[in-house]
Amino acid sequence: MMRQRLGRTLVLVLACSALAACTMVGMREGAPADRAYEGDPSIRGVAVTGQVSFVGAIPRPDPVPVYRDSDFCGEEMPNETLMVEEGASQSVEGVVISLGGVSKGKPLPQGQTRVIESRGCRFIPRVSATVVGSLLAIQSVDPIMHNTHLRLNSRFGDTVINVIQPAGARGIQRRLFSDGLLDVRCDIHPFMRAFIHVFEHPYFSVTDSAGRYELTQVPPGTYQLKMWHEKLGVREKTITVPDHGPVTLDLELDLKQTAPRRFAPK
Repeated sequence: MMRQRLGRTLVLVLACSALAACTMVGMREGAPADRAYEGDPSIRGVAVTGQVSFVGAIPRPDPVPVYRDSDFCGEEMPNETLMVEEGASQSVEGVVISLGGVSKGKPLPQGQTRVIESRGCRFIPRVSATVVGSLLAIQSVDPIMHNTHLRLNSRFGDTVINVIQPAGARGIQRRLFSDGLLDVRCDIHPFMRAFIHVFEHPYFSVTDSAGRYELTQVPPGTYQLKMWHEKLGVREKTITVPDHGPVTLDLELDLKQTAPRRFAPK
């Protein structure tokens, strides 16, 4: 009996290696499960826009050492866990803004494809967001081997997708059927890291290099606005959206709350 079990495990591992991609938790075949969110084309709503700024002295993290493929990647990589623009605004890039408690609103976008690319020994983009049902295109342009390993919630979570891509390998597409935070790593190059947020509704945005975000067609009501950042943690703020807009809402983050918190992007 023990030999039979070991044999089955070996077959699974070999099959994953041959396919260069294993899909495990959270990637169910077939249609997505029924969700609470309801899209209504008649809803116009208002735009909620703003800028996220960092408060306090900007930290200067040390570069990240490279222990493998340094001939291509370099001896060290810049630490990009906190990207703050120099200047008066100190705007923060890579903050995921979302609304909690939205049950009805604008229709979900259709036919979306999100790309995550291994380029220059980085995952590009580092932080992204999409909706349930989107395609994820995983690709690499580097002349070295990478793997793109997605786990649920954290680096210790269940494996969702694990794709091995030698130099010159073709890209792979997988559909995202479940919501949640996906932690992305390259097991070959541990300094490579990214995050993908998968939402059940369309009310989310990722701040750009100027710290700007935009939520469009938000129905009037009171919501919990959530801010997520890989280093600065999760913050929440109650906001009320009126019948008429637009609404400008600038936000601030600091280092006071940096303890990791599990974040499920509902």
